[in-house]
Amino acid sequence: METKKQSKLTTFMEEKFVPVAAQIGGQRHLLALRDGIVMIMPLLILGAFAMIVIDFPIPAWIALMESAGWSWGGKIDILINATFGIMAIIAAFGVASSLAGSYKKNDGTSIDGIPAGILAIASFFVVTQSDGTGSENLFVAMAFAILTAEIYRLFVQKNWIIKLPDTVPTAVSRQFSALLPGLAILGISWLIIAVPMSYTGYKTISHWLNEGLFSWLTNFGLSYPFMMFGSFIEHLLWTFGLHGSAIIIFPFFEPLWISVTHVGTTSIITWPFYENNVWLGGSGATLPVVIYMLLFAKSKLLKDVGKISIGPGIFNINEPVTFGLPIVLNPMLMIPFILSPLVIVTIMYAGTSIGLFPIMDKIVPWTTPIFISGFLAASGDIGSRLMAVLAQVICFSASFIIYLPFIRAWDKINLKREAGEA
Repeated sequence: METKKQSKLTTFMEEKFVPVAAQIGGQRHLLALRDGIVMIMPLLILGAFAMIVIDFPIPAWIALMESAGWSWGGKIDILINATFGIMAIIAAFGVASSLAGSYKKNDGTSIDGIPAGILAIASFFVVTQSDGTGSENLFVAMAFAILTAEIYRLFVQKNWIIKLPDTVPTAVSRQFSALLPGLAILGISWLIIAVPMSYTGYKTISHWLNEGLFSWLTNFGLSYPFMMFGSFIEHLLWTFGLHGSAIIIFPFFEPLWISVTHVGTTSIITWPFYENNVWLGGSGATLPVVIYMLLFAKSKLLKDVGKISIGPGIFNINEPVTFGLPIVLNPMLMIPFILSPLVIVTIMYAGTSIGLFPIMDKIVPWTTPIFISGFLAASGDIGSRLMAVLAQVICFSASFIIYLPFIRAWDKINLKREAGEA
């Protein structure tokens, strides 16, 4: 049962916080950034599989490949370049096409976002001069994709486009309509690099942004307080039924954390650091809750939810838990759902800082089960990878301890409720 204070807090959050958060989550530019990230997810997963093949930590496997008599490592690199290596290009297209397509023409019909996506790719190559198309230029790609989409939709809405007769096929007229906005977009992109770069020591805009302007942002973005802030907001939003990951993590945090995730990185905070530890069983690190319900629950509700949730939970999908228990709008379970990820971030950051845990520098498919994901996400020898697994064991145990008094109390409440109904 909710106390009066809890009821007031819940009411305040529902009336004041949730509408604002929902409005932010529906903001077109943030949705476009999210769509761009979603578009590169298949590449991340496929590239992760390629990395697992090339660096599978079993000496017998490596010896077998080397004994085949061909340069298997170099050939697998082709797949990595075709996935991780083109992320920025795909993101540029995805963000620009999504953002432009979210606007309306003067006649009320939606703007065709595909030409904007194509122009965003061209703009990206202008400002980077082909200076890397992978994760290192993800920020640049997204920034110029937004600029491209805004210029394109302005030209379309103002009717500053070349119109062809209705007898011309749509596929042809569509391309001609992109000529004038394309001229403006590429011209502006060229001016951005031609003038400032002539008077600075930077060769390209991406060089300047990544090493100059973004350096302070990167340092802050890869800090412990920044990750704690992001995790808190993400899980607070989830507890009110909003997709916190899509609202805060995917558009703001994921691009930065992906950009520093590579073998040999010195950054403690990486994308697998968060994805494979904080999301144990899904947002809120809920896999320990599923294990409790499966093994120890006494109420029918928790037993049933445990049975339904164990399969998805192993593969880091936890909607059956968040909406089945429920955790959403449940003051008793909202607390550990928010607290557990914060504790995990603290454990992982502290352990990695002192050298106890290895840096997680390899992206693995997000559905990879716990312990396997830790083993594959770290580089180094078997011992180093086993320490990554140990880190997940510690994080799992900490989450279980945090959830235990709350989920046990919720179990008792439901057991009494079921007995009363019977």
